[in-house]
Formats: sequence, C-alpha cells, structure tokens
Amino acid sequence: MNAKQLLSLCVLSIFSLNGLQAQKVDKKNKNQQITDSTSTNKKEEKNRNVMLNAESNIGPRNVNIGLPFTGDVVILENDLPVVYYFYPTIPTTSWRMDNSLSKMGLMSFAESAITTGKVGYAVKSSDRDASTSVKGYGSVYVNSFGSSRYDLTVTGPIGKKGWGYMMDAYRSFDRGNGTNYEFTPWNDNTTMLKFAVQKKYSKGNVRLLFKSINSKSVVTNYSPLTYNGNGKTSPLDNFKLGTDSYILGTGMIPYYDYNTGVAAYADLSSDKFSKTNSNTLYLTGEHNFSKGWKLTYSTMYQDINTPLSITFPLTLGIYDPDRAAASKWSFKYQGTSNVYSGSAQMVSSQMIPQSENTSIFTRVELTKKVGVHDLRFGLNQLYTHRQFNSNSGLYFQTVEANPKLLDMYTFVPAYNMTVKATNDYGLMPASAGGYGSATNDKYKKLALYVSDDFKIGKRFDMGLGIRLENQGISELANPYINDFVKDRPLISQDFSNRWNFVGAYNFVYKISSQFGLVGDATYNSWNERYWDYAFRDANGNPISDPSTPGAKPMQTVPHEFKTNVMNLGGGIFYNLGSSMQLISKLTYISKDNIRASQSVTNPANQAERTTFDPIIYDLSTVGWTTDVMATPFKNFSIHYLLTLQAPKYQNYSYSAYGTTYDYSGKYIPELSGVLMEIDPSYSFENGIKLWASLRYFGKQYGNPTNVLYYNGWWENFGGVDYRLSRDINLKFQVTNFLNQEGVKGKIQGADQITDAAPFTDRTIVASAIRPRTFELTLQYKF
Repeated sequence: MNAKQLLSLCVLSIFSLNGLQAQKVDKKNKNQQITDSTSTNKKEEKNRNVMLNAESNIGPRNVNIGLPFTGDVVILENDLPVVYYFYPTIPTTSWRMDNSLSKMGLMSFAESAITTGKVGYAVKSSDRDASTSVKGYGSVYVNSFGSSRYDLTVTGPIGKKGWGYMMDAYRSFDRGNGTNYEFTPWNDNTTMLKFAVQKKYSKGNVRLLFKSINSKSVVTNYSPLTYNGNGKTSPLDNFKLGTDSYILGTGMIPYYDYNTGVAAYADLSSDKFSKTNSNTLYLTGEHNFSKGWKLTYSTMYQDINTPLSITFPLTLGIYDPDRAAASKWSFKYQGTSNVYSGSAQMVSSQMIPQSENTSIFTRVELTKKVGVHDLRFGLNQLYTHRQFNSNSGLYFQTVEANPKLLDMYTFVPAYNMTVKATNDYGLMPASAGGYGSATNDKYKKLALYVSDDFKIGKRFDMGLGIRLENQGISELANPYINDFVKDRPLISQDFSNRWNFVGAYNFVYKISSQFGLVGDATYNSWNERYWDYAFRDANGNPISDPSTPGAKPMQTVPHEFKTNVMNLGGGIFYNLGSSMQLISKLTYISKDNIRASQSVTNPANQAERTTFDPIIYDLSTVGWTTDVMATPFKNFSIHYLLTLQAPKYQNYSYSAYGTTYDYSGKYIPELSGVLMEIDPSYSFENGIKLWASLRYFGKQYGNPTNVLYYNGWWENFGGVDYRLSRDINLKFQVTNFLNQEGVKGKIQGADQITDAAPFTDRTIVASAIRPRTFELTLQYKF
C-alpha cells in the first residue's frame, strides 16, 4: 500500500463515519453525556480485541503504546499479576484464558501504572464466583493445524449457608502454526486445574482458590528468508515461512555450563529445559461496611519452577557459500567427515534449566462515593525471588527446515592448514559464544495509591491518582560477564529503601452534550541498577584489575539510576448519540535511562564475540490517534482506529572493536509509523453474527540502524458466531484469511549492520507472520 492509497483510505473512512451526523438522533440521546470510551473514569480500554493475537492463540497480544515491548506489560488475575517479572517466568506459563474466568478487560495506561507500577496496558481477568445452583461452562477448540483445547468449569453450592465451590479443568494440545518440530509434536502442551471454596455472607464474601499449571512449550521459532531490498522479502525455496521449524531437528542444543564451562546438550523435549510447574494459592474477598465504604482484597502465594530455552539465529552470522569461502571457512555435518556445501547459520543459544521463582502479592482497596467524588485508597505489596542460571553457546546449523548441527573449519595461514574450530559438541569457543550468567535476586515493593474521579459543575470531569512505592532489591550479582563463574563468589548488594512514584491526571471538558476536550498525563518513575567495570583505559575500554594482570575485566561497581516514563495526550471528543463516538488526540510518550547490552562479533575475527554492557539510552514517540466507534444502521457496528507516530531512539550510541554505532534519531525496530484497526460486525436476528478485524502495520524497520526495513502488511481475522440456543454457541474463525506471507519484527543479529547492500538478495532471519488458520470453537452451558 503506497502513501496515496493509505491517505485515501484514512480520509474515506473518517469522512464516512463523520457523515453519520446527518442521521436522525433520538430525543433521548440528544442530551446523552460522554460515553465510557471517553469518560474521566477511564480505567479500561475498549474495542481492542486483545485476545486476537496474530503471533499465538494461547495469550493476549501486545497493544501499541509507542514504546517497544520490554516485559513491562502484565496480566492480572483477581487483581494481581500472574507473574511479576517476565524473565524467566513468561505469563502464559501461569495463566490461560478459559471458562473459569468470568470477566476480562484491558486496563488503561494510567490505571495500570497506578495499581501495578508497570508501563503499558495490563490485561485483567477475574475467576468465577461460586453459584447457588450447579452451573457448568465448557468449550472445545480445534484448528486446521491439529491443535485442540478442552476446558470445563463447574460452580455450585456446598450446603445452604452461603458456601460454594468452583472447579476448572483445562487441557491444551497446541501445534502453534503447525510447525513441524521433529523433537516434539506440540508447540504448547498444557494442563491447568483450579479449585475454589467460597463463603458468601450478608456483607460480602471470602474465597480460597488454588491453581496448578503444568506446561511444556517451545518459546521461539525464527525464520530464514531472502531480503530483496527496498522493504521486500521472499521465502527460501527450502523453507516454508510460518510453519517450518528453524530449531535443530534433534532438539539437542549445545551450550557451555555457566559455572564450569563444560559443554553439554540441552534436550528441548525434556522437562528440565521445557516444562513449567506453577502453583498459586489465592485468598480473595470483599466486604461492605456501613456508610458506603467497600473493601476488596486479594493476596496470593506462587511457586514456579520454570525453564526458558531460546535460540537466536544471527543475521550477521549467515554464511552463504561465497561468503564462507571469502572467510576461508568450510563446514561438515557435526561429528562426521561429510562435507556440507550450503549456507550455514550461526546461532546463539540461551538455555535456562528449570529454576525456582517464588512470589507473594497482595492488593487491598477501600472505595466510597462521597458527593461527586469516587474515592479509592489502595495498598499493594509485591515480593519476588528469582534464582536461575543462564547457559550460553554459539554453534552453526544448516539453513533449511529442521536444520542439522555443523562443525566449522577455518584456514590458519600461520600453519598453512585447515583446522576444526568447533568442539565435540559443535560449539565455537566460549570467547565467541558467551559465558552465560547466574541470577539470584529478590524484589520487595510496598505501595500506597489514591485516586479520585469527580465532577466540577456539569461540564468538567476530572480524575487524579498517585502511587508512592517503596522498593528494595537484594542481589547476588555475577561480575564475571565475559568469563565462567568457576565457583567464585558472587557479589552481594542491597538496593533498599528506594522510592518510586506514579502520578496520573485526566479531564473531560464538555463544550456541549456532543463535543468537548479531553486530556491526560501519566508519569511513572522507578529505580533501576546496573554493575559497571572497576577499571577502564584512557579510551574508556574495560581492563582488568592492575593487581591481577592477565585476568579478565569484571563488573564489580554497583550503580543506581531512575527510569522515567511520561505519557501525555490531548484532543477532542465528538458523540452523536449512540450512532457514533469519536476521540482524536495528539500523544507524546518518552522513556529515559534504559539499560541495554550488545553482544558484538569482532569484524576482524569472527571467532571473537564480546558483550558490551552497560549501555544507557532513551526513547520518545510523538503521535496522533483517532478512535471511532459507530453504529451507522441497525445491527451493524464498526470500530476504526488510526495512529500516526514517530517512535525514535534518543542518546543511544556505543563503540565496539573500533566502530561507533549511533542509533540516536533512528526509528525503533518493530514499531510502525502508521497503524490502523478496522473492526466491523453485523448481527442477524437469528443469532448469527459476522465479524472481521483488520490491523494495518505500516513500514517497519528491522534493525536499529534503519538500513533494513519491511513494507506494510495487514493482520486479519474474520469469523461467524452462531448462537444455536440459549446454552450453545458455535464460533468459526479464520486467522489471516488474506493469506499474507512474510516476516515482521526485529531482524535477529542485525544491530551492527550499517549498509543494506551486502545483505540485499541475501538470507536474513526474522519472525514470520502467522499463516492462514481455520479455527472452530463450541461453547456450552448447563
């Protein structure tokens, strides 16, 4: 889609919806006040279809906020995060959407910040209450790739004195995109069980709920393809995008032990490297006091034993035959004398075996309506202990579906001979592939928050909120960033009694019953830390302790800093009764003092790879968003969202092996400058509903230097919902009904590519678009 076509579509869509004002408005709607979508009590985002995920069908999608995803976004269950830290505890290892959930929604940016201290739109969900009679909620899901899901929830009474129960069983056999892994038939194989006992009394209720999840999953699967230049890509002849696996067919991933340096294989079909055991106990309830005060509370204890196994194929590490010959490299199938003459792929592995993670979370809220004020007082406690070891390695594989492990050989001029560079496990020396690390830290947070939504006269609505959070982090840090631990002591450090702050403000000024102004601001600040080198040379390069010549530089100096996020928005709303609601806003979001690290291969010696850390940089995005919800005629509704934005790096530069890389002012990879969402639906009188959801992503850069990019594409979904009876629903859905092919997201291992020419008509690595999938769901109640 070119710029002219895009602009025409935007203008046509907006004017078509604005043309609705010619329609007659009911008398009862003439004085209708601003709807929920634009109210000051805006604690939820509407019409975002958060569970229509073009990357996976087991979890919610990431909703654009103008910042790249960094694990900030959380999923809440019963008002508490299902996991607090995204790494290594991926949220879907401890949460699934099924019939046990009575409510789901998407919290606004400000509400997420006030109640969790996190950045982004949090998905919230609540488990079903017990019922006074036996009720059942079931569903069966299948798709065209052979995936299936089954779940059943039953609620009912225990006696006649307010006691009740909720039981839930969920089973998922998910083949992802039909990916043809040779080491496992499943992309996700999960069992979840819940059991709750609840007591209801005259002024409230109290509930004890236990949840257990066992999940075996494959986390990543990137795809090789040809970059044709000018934003165009094409598939390889021997690799089907979206369905072929680019993980070693054996599932045996070589790595070095982070501590001993001993080489081993990680078996991706084993429990040790693929199975998560998560157990969570909730105590929740509410109590209504006299004079309108209401108390809600939720606390949980969680124990997760989880691995995280990831392979990163590097774009800079793809050696087509001519490039390999120029480097005087050659390859053989690992452990054999059989020559491999095709393209070779360098892969970085990060293997975290099952690790212990413990969390205790609590949230208490007290609310009351006082005159025109909706008051809320909250307390939030969070404790998380993570303890895991990350093992690393660098190896070569064939470029094909279910690739094979390779041995690499290199010509050594000094000896005038070719020697084998990889070891008996197919690994390059650790100096090329990284040494791994050990993590052992505890997060303790205690926060108070207050919010008030109120009216000033008939035209002015306002919302205010603040969160004050005390943070403590105790850590056993690994200072041996470019070395194995070798049983040496880790560094103990406490970063205690630090204060984080969130402030939020929003307003609506009604110039008339249909038109007015809206504005909002959210500020979120929290403390971070990093470890730096104790000694550097005159050029700032890390060096070893002068008292221990020959030793490797170590990160032994702790530093602290604050990261700040500012989110601002202001614009107009226009309501035409129940026929149309429109909001149009200018937005600005920034995030500063972000810590990163870069693993860089020495251009002069491909066998040498070093991690450069820490790197501190900033981000900012200026944008304009227009959101329209309309019902132009009976039974038909349409949602339209247009976002124009410029997400850019700020103050981001570093030097490695004599080259300076400066990303300042460059567009952030994975974030498009133009975004659209179009969601039409039509309901027939006989219980049939037709719907579609289309999302346009404009030009997207694939690496931080912006020399590689993709042209725009559409994510698309469509379906038919049929209510057969009061208790039975049938849903048919097609994901990617346009059958779009290609890739998206950041190109792996391409951060140091500064010129696209050497990579044009060459193989690169990125994430593939989910292929066309036919899905059928049967829902039933009894």
